[in-house]
Parts: sequence; structure tokens; C-alpha cells
Amino acid sequence: MPFLRFLTLSCLTLLALAATLVASEPGLTTTFTAGDQTDARVDRMLALYVPAGQPVTPFLKAGPFTAKWEGQIESSIRGNFTFSAETSGKFKCTINGQVAWDGSGPKTIQINQGANQISAEFTSAAQGDSFVRFFWQSKDFPLEPVPPMAFAHTPTPAGQAGQQLRDGRLLFAQLNCAACHADAAKIPAKGQGMPELGQLAPLLSGFSTKYNPDFLTEWIADPHAIRPGTHMPKVFTGPDAAQKAADVAAALSQGDAPKPGAKPKAEDGLVGGALFANLGCIGCHQRPDAEVDGSPSHGRIPLAHLSDKYQLRVEALAAFLKDPSANYAATRMPHFRLNDEESTQLASYLLLNGRMIKRKSLQGDAARGGQLLLSAGCLNCHAGMPATTQPALAIVQKAADKGCLASTPAHRGTAPDYALTAPQRAALSAFLRTDLASLHQDVPAEFAARQIKDLNCVACHDRDSAGSTWAMVDNESRKLRAALPAKDHVEGEPVPDAPVPALTWTGEKLRNDWLVKFLAGKVEEKPRPWLIGRMPGFAHFADGLALGFAHQHGLPQQEPAEAAPNETKVKFGETLLGNSGGFNCIQCHGLGDQAATAVFEAPAINFVQSNERLRKGYFARWVMAPTRIDPQTKMPKYADPEGMTQLTDPLDGKGAEQFEAIREYLRTVK
Repeated sequence: MPFLRFLTLSCLTLLALAATLVASEPGLTTTFTAGDQTDARVDRMLALYVPAGQPVTPFLKAGPFTAKWEGQIESSIRGNFTFSAETSGKFKCTINGQVAWDGSGPKTIQINQGANQISAEFTSAAQGDSFVRFFWQSKDFPLEPVPPMAFAHTPTPAGQAGQQLRDGRLLFAQLNCAACHADAAKIPAKGQGMPELGQLAPLLSGFSTKYNPDFLTEWIADPHAIRPGTHMPKVFTGPDAAQKAADVAAALSQGDAPKPGAKPKAEDGLVGGALFANLGCIGCHQRPDAEVDGSPSHGRIPLAHLSDKYQLRVEALAAFLKDPSANYAATRMPHFRLNDEESTQLASYLLLNGRMIKRKSLQGDAARGGQLLLSAGCLNCHAGMPATTQPALAIVQKAADKGCLASTPAHRGTAPDYALTAPQRAALSAFLRTDLASLHQDVPAEFAARQIKDLNCVACHDRDSAGSTWAMVDNESRKLRAALPAKDHVEGEPVPDAPVPALTWTGEKLRNDWLVKFLAGKVEEKPRPWLIGRMPGFAHFADGLALGFAHQHGLPQQEPAEAAPNETKVKFGETLLGNSGGFNCIQCHGLGDQAATAVFEAPAINFVQSNERLRKGYFARWVMAPTRIDPQTKMPKYADPEGMTQLTDPLDGKGAEQFEAIREYLRTVK
């Protein structure tokens, strides 16, 4: 009986543990307090950076604050770990009740295999910027920031309420609610406050030479039926809704008659299909023929309608692909810097494999459509014209289940239908119950978090524990590439199976000024020429994204200024890079115009880019233990657990000093 009782208790314990693991989610619940106000969110890391004079979250006023992180820190083994921190304020952390840091120096404590309870508190700096970064190390790996994959939490009501407010705030901005429901006292001037607020919808120009009027009618009548999740609302209701849509389409289609263009060519379509796979388009979008074979969507945006939308006008779609932001600065569609041939090939693939719809045309009245563009509020969003007949923002804030927020057509009346889900309506309603002061300010770390999700960065990149969509649909990519005639691989050409860099450590890794240029698509030379993909440009978001990446890792925008390189270290570094008394780094890495000596044995970035790309701390951490950062890397680990290398000369084999000498030398290479 005692044995059976032990088994019963053990099973109950395992069930309870399993329930905890199922309920846990990545990150830590963070509660912020400023004055008499509190706010909560989920942070992926125990790190924070708040410049002096700025708020710690959009929902709190700037000034002194406290932050408290709670959740679990998970380890694959039971063992001793040494914890430390970099901070400008007061910071204390406990794990399973043991002090892991209290400001008195690094502490070594034992943590269990699996989940360990962690609690940390931070008080902002009395002067200057407030920041904290949390580190660990063990006998098996050197000092590193505790990675986001090690943190988990059980969702709390406060954290869920904080996320709901953030979801509602973002929806308020993305749906451009203030375009119709204006209030100068509550909404900041254009270009101030929350970056997403007040962005104009696409310009209504050139439709006559680009789009099929019948498609436009269908789109205006019910945009969500064509593209689920679009921010464009269904504007018209009632028995004459279809006719109103046709009238507006007629008004938009006035102008120059479309020029007769060349039909898409089959051979261009085959090459375009490979481009669709190789550029990563397939990570964000379903193939245009996907609805035919029922391939899993993985949340990707459908493209089957493009043939109908453009009426097989290759030139029109190719022009959009070459510059997606031409008529819409805030578009989420990335700029791939396609040349004329590439854009034609990609457009041909999309148009040849989509669907054409035979529909009975509905004759529209352009004059009536022009009036509707004004009266229905279309130009409020698309041209920034002031609202006329819509309820004031103060009235909307008090509304419940009415207008745009209504759950049924009867309650909605003549208000636009954004096809909001129940959670979206609840989030918007919760946000509207606030004073809306959060619209007047923003936090870079939260801006980056929103845009990483909205721009779908994980379509191409792994991040933390999440794999990329591109990797999930690799079988589709292979089929598109296989449709091309087979040819032998030429050394130096990109290869399709090379892994795309993960985003986990981007904020710690890359210098802000270089990252801004890279995200904006202004770095001419491809850092990794062996990758089949191409990093596109997101010029509209580049500055905010780069700064937010850094703040998420507890780092400032700019690296501290350094003294001139030490001449002795520079000489040591030059030797250590070479194959005579060095690590022979030049076997894989080029050095300016000097190519790697073993080209494509293990392709690597040209060293000349290191100084302008990499932050100092990341460089030091990478060379000491590269597989801790990227398990797939072919970069060898030269230092043992004690930090010593096999090269006893120079610098007595001390890895950290030798690698710093290499970095000093690379600072001098132009």
C-alpha cells in the first residue's frame, strides 16, 4: 500500500508538472510601476534600456520607475551557475529563493534541471539612462546573457490585461481610427507619438492603368473575402452595396486607358517561380496556385487573386514589385531591389499561376463614385482629409457594441466592417477605456516587438525557439526550383540550403548605424554572398527597428567611443589571423580584396566588414564560444572552458586577449 501511495503521489506530481509546462509560455512577466500607476507586459529577456527622460512603457509617464520580472529560468542540467549583471540602477535577482545577484558581485548557486523560479527587481537610475543586463556562466560555457530560450512564465491576469491594451492600441493605429474619429486634444499631431499612428493608406492613383475594374468592385465590396486580415474595411452595406462598390471602382478607374502589354511568358514564369522560392516570398505568401492543391497556409497571405487583379498586365505588377512603397510608404511589403528582368519574371510567375474570374460586370457611375469617396470617408484614410459626419472620439470611447466595434450587422448599422474578431473587439474596447495618453509616446523595444510580428520577420528567420516559415515550406521551394532545367553548380554561386541568420541576438550583435542601413536596404554589398536569399529593405521602419533591437538587449543606441587601436595588439592580431603562427582564419574569411584561401569549404563573411557591423561585446562572445550562439555554425571553437587556446604565443594563450588583438587589427583594415 505505501508503494502504491507513492506511485499515486508521483503520478499526481508528474501531472501537475506537465500541466505547468503546458501552461507556460516563453518570456517573463514584467510589472512596471511609475508613481501610482502600474503596467505589465511579457519580456523575452531579462534586459532593459530606458534613456533618461523617456517612459519605460507607453502606458506610464516618464520618470523614476521600478520593474519586476517573474517566471521560470530553465536549465537542461542540474548544476552550479554563476550569475552577474550590468546595471545603472539597483538590481536584485533570486532563483528558487537564493540570491543570484544583489550588487555585491557574481554569485554561484545551484539550479535544478528543468524550471526554476526566478524573481528580479530593478529600480531606475537616479541620473542618466537606466539599464540592466543579466548574465550566467558555468564550467561548460563562458559568460553570456541568459538567452531568451531559458525563460518561461505562466500567464497572469495582469500580463494578459497589459497585452490586451497593447493589442488595442496597435489596432487603433493600424485601422487609422483617428482619421474618422478625430480629437486634437487626445491624438498627437502627425509624425509625433506612436509611429504607426496616422499613417496614410495607399494613394488612390493610377488605377486605370493597373487594375481590373471588376476586381476593384469585388475588393471594395468585401476586401476580407479576398485577403483575410486586411486593414481595409467593408464600407458599404444594404441592398445597394454592390452598386456603390461598382460606382467607387468606376471613379477610381477613370484616367488613361491601360496600354496593351505583353502577355506573361511561360519561360519567365518558371524562373519567377524559383525567385519566389529563393527570395523567401514563399515564407509570407502562399503560392498563387496553392488553393488548387490545398497546401498548408502556415498563416501566409494568399496570392491567387493577382491574375484577376492585374488582368495579366505584367508591367503593372512588375512595377509594384520593383518599388512596393511608391504609393504606400508604410507598406509591409519589402523592397527586394529587383532589376527589370527579375521583376518581370516574378510577375509572370504570379500571373500565370493565379485564377481569372468570369463575372457579370456591374456598370458603375464614376460621378456617384466620386461623391461616395468623400461621403463614405475613403479619403480620410487614403488622402488625409478631415472627417465630417463620423462621431467624435469621446462618443466612440463610451460606445459599447456599436458602430465599428459592433458584434452583429444590426448593431453596426452603416459603420465600416473591419471583420474584427471577438478578441480584437475586446482589445479595442479596453484601449478606448484608457485616456489614450499612450498614443503620445512610444518605447523603441515595444516598437521593434510589434514590427517583428507585423513585418513577419520569422517568415525567413529563426528567432529564439521559433523556426522560420520558410524552413517549414522547404518542400514547396524545392518543387519550384526543380521546375527549372537542371544545371551544374558553379563554385561561388549561392546555394539554397545555407541557413539564414537567426534574429535571436540581433540587438546585441549589430551596430546601430550599420543595422539601420541594412534594414533600409542601403548596404550595397551582400554580407553573405553564398545565401540564395536576399535581405530586403524596410526603409520606413529601419530606424525604429534598429534602436528597438538594441534596447531589447539592454544596450544603448551607439557603442562607446574607443581609443585608437593599440599598435602592439594590432601586430599580434595580424599574426593570429594568418596561417603562420595563427588560427588561419583567412582560410574561410576574406580580408578586403584578399579572398579566402579555401573558398567555399566553409564560406564566411569578409573580415573587412566586421568592424562596421559587430558590437565589441558580441565579437568577444562569438569567438569564445560560437556554437553557444549558433549551433549550426561551422566556426570552430578555439578556446577551452578555461578560456585558453592552443597558441601559447602571443599573449600566453589567453583566448580573450588574443581575440581582442584580432579585433584591434580588424579595426585598422579598410
